[in-house]
Amino acid sequence: MSRLREGGSVAVLGAGLAGLAAATQLRSNGFDVSVFEARDRSGGRVWSEEISAGREEPCVIERGAEFVLNGYATMRRLLELTGLELVGTGMSYYVRTLADTPDLSIFDVVEAGRSAATIARTYPTPPSAESILQQLELDARLVDALRGRIEISTAVAADRVSADTLEHIASFEPLPSWRVSGGNQELPKALAARLGNAVHYGEYVHAVRNLDEGVSVETAAGSAVFDAVVVALPLSLVRDASAVALPLPGWKKAALDRVLQGDAAKLHLPLRSVPDTSAVMSTNDRFWTWTAADNTGSVAPVLNSFMGSPRALDRAAGDEGDFAAWISAARRIRPDLEFSEADAVTTIWRNDPLARGGYGAFAPGGGAENSEELERPVGNIFFAGEYADPDFTGLMEGALRSGERAAARIQETAVGLATEAVAAQ
Repeated sequence: MSRLREGGSVAVLGAGLAGLAAATQLRSNGFDVSVFEARDRSGGRVWSEEISAGREEPCVIERGAEFVLNGYATMRRLLELTGLELVGTGMSYYVRTLADTPDLSIFDVVEAGRSAATIARTYPTPPSAESILQQLELDARLVDALRGRIEISTAVAADRVSADTLEHIASFEPLPSWRVSGGNQELPKALAARLGNAVHYGEYVHAVRNLDEGVSVETAAGSAVFDAVVVALPLSLVRDASAVALPLPGWKKAALDRVLQGDAAKLHLPLRSVPDTSAVMSTNDRFWTWTAADNTGSVAPVLNSFMGSPRALDRAAGDEGDFAAWISAARRIRPDLEFSEADAVTTIWRNDPLARGGYGAFAPGGGAENSEELERPVGNIFFAGEYADPDFTGLMEGALRSGERAAARIQETAVGLATEAVAAQ
């Protein structure tokens, strides 16, 4: 392994949560950090914006990651570090009324989910979620509601995603959920601000190469050599050599192939009146809608919606690609709310060249045991991302934890090499 010294230079690719968590910890450990971000903003797939929704104060919408859930200990610690606060949404991310089958209750879905998870635990290696669903001797509509819940939550078709998701992303317990006051992007903004001029925006990295001494990072502006690099980019970019040329040996490619990047989109519709909190899901069209409280203490007059899985997005886009079918479906399942489709804000992550999709989920045969290989360095090139976390795969907390693990691994390696050098004297 080439040089990696305490207090050395580290390049971090990506100013999303994983990259900023890594950079923050590396800086606190005395490393000289440079963050390269292709966008003109921090946050990546954590993206908050304001829209007018018929009240004096604009409403903040989350065009990317939205819910802060139970167990987000790392995120809470970093929020405290940056002086930010959480606000309750007044509703549960996990509990959704079934619009297409009103005679089935959320409790029916909960019980079906528990039954499916019990079956999945009997397998030494997780099969597909669909293979587990096929074993449920239940009403076909209930099985499809569970299938829809899995596909929406993972943004992947049930026959392509690991049954491991039944224990994680597609959870069914009625737990509370929160958001960062002022928008989730306030956290990456605050972390980036603490790093100051170490964050370089508009810097697209084309290639990373291990050298005999250090690691070369190549951008349009030229190349520079660092002691180590943390690759904290979306999964699809990590795997695509035409996007970023990375030295990926066979074992790393095999590990990356056991993870999928989901296909997800969001829709926000300003409302003409203030609603109650709510959460309603369309099994047939694979999306759900919700209304939630914000930092004003009242429910924001915005109908939020999330759609997951490639087939659902393909159907909703239609021939014109305008997603009018999604808006029509939202109107159908939410007759209690009035909105104007002319003011709709749609975010299609597959169309973002710097994301190319949503978040990660394990493929059949993949699972938490693959996380070590996903994060294992190649020379002095380290890896971090929400797709690699074993416990919070695909989530903001997973991104933060993975970033901090990459930083800790660099610190441990540097200390280990320093110790060896001293012993050899």
